[in-house]
Amino acid sequence: MNHDPLPAALCHLPQIGTVRAERLVKAGCARWPELLVAADPLRLGRARWEAVRGAAERSLTAMQSDDACALTRLLRARDHWRILAHWFDRASFFDIETSGLEAGSEVTVVTCLHAGELHRFVRDENLEGFLPLLEEMRLLVSFNGAGFDVPRILDLFHIPELPCAHVDLRWMSYHAGWRGGLKDIESRQGVRRPADLVGVDGAAAVWLWQAWKERRQEAARRRLTRYCAADTVALKLLAARLLDAHGHAPECVPEAAALWRLVDDACPVEPGDDELTPPPPENLPAARRPATPQPVWPGSGDLAGMLRNLAGFDQEARASRQARLRAKWRELRVDMTSSPSQ
Repeated sequence: MNHDPLPAALCHLPQIGTVRAERLVKAGCARWPELLVAADPLRLGRARWEAVRGAAERSLTAMQSDDACALTRLLRARDHWRILAHWFDRASFFDIETSGLEAGSEVTVVTCLHAGELHRFVRDENLEGFLPLLEEMRLLVSFNGAGFDVPRILDLFHIPELPCAHVDLRWMSYHAGWRGGLKDIESRQGVRRPADLVGVDGAAAVWLWQAWKERRQEAARRRLTRYCAADTVALKLLAARLLDAHGHAPECVPEAAALWRLVDDACPVEPGDDELTPPPPENLPAARRPATPQPVWPGSGDLAGMLRNLAGFDQEARASRQARLRAKWRELRVDMTSSPSQ
């Protein structure tokens, strides 16, 4: 893949910053395979150059073995767009809604665009179905997921980390100079949502869940799932535009109309739904009004995992540890569903 930008990532290698990366490119070492056969073009000395070559070899091995998780740990956050470019055709996009942003708020809806299909999961209905779907994924893409969505999913399923790689489109957008929230970036990039979802935001999503949970308003449930699904579809459209901005547009650029049709097919509008009008955000109870998300550096959501690594006792194979924890979670679900009601 001569045009694949992933093996051209150099600044995560030891001793290599922007200036030295440019010198490597000029010396004909623009990609990991070229570094492995080069004889210290930077004159770093044997030990330092072997460290550079070793890191390049680990990166190349991870790419060749299709290990997106390893590469999200190896590469700098500002280079995660390269991971997205490499796995774009197999990437899954997801978004969640919650009953609020306070500590005890519940995950209410999850939508995921995976393998060309838009999946919906609703609390008290089929929310647990998102866990086995996660196990099918190679790369999961979110917006601000490192600081919000992913920690909520980990708490929901009682797992220490995702079973797949994750990249945060918010931070990729930030490093590309696209600032602001998802709706702001959508507007500037020309992404247009269906008319019934224009103006619906996180505050409205909280109200819609309450309208469904407390008053069983079917129109509120439909609007909520459509809103979450629209967020998910918008991520794929923005991801394609972001890669294009880096000069690496996907070979199969998704058509906006086709993606929005997925929303209409999965979450159709029923007669009378347009009469549902959530109150303005200032009229929501304070405890239910979502706050503006604050920037959280990718990875800080899994503090326990960071501490395990620092302590040096996270030696068990990652895959086997996750498999054991997921098995325990399944046993717990079986126990909960089979236990007689009290």
